[in-house]
Amino acid sequence: MAIKERNQQLRIVAEILLVHLPDLLDKDQGLAHDLLSVAGKALLDIHEDAEQSAKAWDKRAYHVRADELRRDWDWALGAGNYALGLALRSEPLTQVSLKKLHIVIRPDLERPARRQIQDPTRFRGAAQALKLQRARERKPIRG
Repeated sequence: MAIKERNQQLRIVAEILLVHLPDLLDKDQGLAHDLLSVAGKALLDIHEDAEQSAKAWDKRAYHVRADELRRDWDWALGAGNYALGLALRSEPLTQVSLKKLHIVIRPDLERPARRQIQDPTRFRGAAQALKLQRARERKPIRG
């Protein structure tokens, strides 16, 4: 993933956060949790990709550039974890929690000019799938 793809993922997160979720809070909390899990996963993917790119710069001894890249995208890990934490909770999402997430991501985050997600219902079940995936990853250690 290059900077272009990271920015595209960020536009999708902005669309979910600023366009779709405010409409769903009062109507469909389940779908809101699903969309938030998609946004959280996208933010974690952004962070992981930025870290891989920074490691590649470090290998080439471009340490200043690698550090700059890490600084530019270091917020994505915390934002992704916060979004997933909100998505996996059983409590309903609120405007306050969305506003906090917006601030953690970027206070200057803007609504995208055009939609990329035409039908948000296609993400129904994403939070449940994430819960199942995490449960599978936490296998007990047998001694």
